[in-house]
Amino acid sequence: MEQKLPIRTFISTPVGDARQNWYKTKKKPMLDKLDARIQAPENFAISYIRAFIESVNKLIKTNGNLAVYLGAETEGKPDFVLLFAGIKKWSNLPNTYLLLNKEGRLEEISTESGNMLRNNYQNGIQPVLAGSTGDGDIETEYVYFEKDIIAEILGECKFQADQGRVDGLKVQLVSYADKEAEVGFPRSRDTERIYLERLSIMFTYTKDGRDTSFEKIDPKRYEETRRKQEEDKSGLNSGRPVPPPPPRGDIK
Repeated sequence: MEQKLPIRTFISTPVGDARQNWYKTKKKPMLDKLDARIQAPENFAISYIRAFIESVNKLIKTNGNLAVYLGAETEGKPDFVLLFAGIKKWSNLPNTYLLLNKEGRLEEISTESGNMLRNNYQNGIQPVLAGSTGDGDIETEYVYFEKDIIAEILGECKFQADQGRVDGLKVQLVSYADKEAEVGFPRSRDTERIYLERLSIMFTYTKDGRDTSFEKIDPKRYEETRRKQEEDKSGLNSGRPVPPPPPRGDIK
């Protein structure tokens, strides 16, 4: 069966680069000042792509949707971690956390440990980053993926891995840019105005430890995806930062 194009979720290189740059220039410097000995991360490596896909698929099979929570090992320090959890509704608390560890694998940790890591971020990082959101409101707590959105992302990753084109992933820390920059991106949705200058994440490919891209590894489907996105006015969906709550029509 022919692999479907990632029309809803593909983020073009210019948009991805702009959002990575917004994080690196507007948010990361604020975090680096918290402790001169610790540099805030720019991304997290996933070394075993098939194991990662299998683990996340199990989460969404059981719970329906995916939340990727921001955590910190130490309160008041930018030693970020990422926690993956399945949730039935965007507002639910998870029963199980999978920590993306330093070896690039997902490992299950206790609910108490997951909540502690989340609390460290909420108490020590969120208040600092509130000054980087433009409106001074609260920074992102987690990124929410509806089941069909994360399924499309995972399906495309598995397809490319099966073709031998990629063998790893990175989870990039990114930020929506300001209104002036975002309205210049094709296919930006009206709802994205509520996410302006908010932290988010973006999945990118690696092969043999080096960064690569959809455009490089699969140019024909890349061009087909771009054309289809232009026709359907879709794309740029890599999860929804929470808070704020998802738009009412998307609440599940």
